[in-house]
Amino acid sequence: MEYGDLVVRATPESIGVRTEIEVANTYERDATYSVQISIADGEGWTAYNRFWLQDVPPGKTGRDDAMIGSKDMGPVPQIPKIYVDEFTPVVDRE
Repeated sequence: MEYGDLVVRATPESIGVRTEIEVANTYERDATYSVQISIADGEGWTAYNRFWLQDVPPGKTGRDDAMIGSKDMGPVPQIPKIYVDEFTPVVDRE
């Protein structure tokens, strides 16, 4: 899924949903990004995670990944729905 400069991938695994994010810094200064992603199945299974990508240099891409949710919550979604709950860039001042 693409949301502006943000790319999110969600891959179901046996223990949860592996979620990867990438953010391209299109600013002229270092930037930090606060990103909250929810993963759901549309039937009640929902889990979320907040990612912090700190000090991404201009013209570079920050990356992170995490396992979101768990099989303890019920069957892991095989076709996960991705929601961007928050996408906040914080650009360094001069």
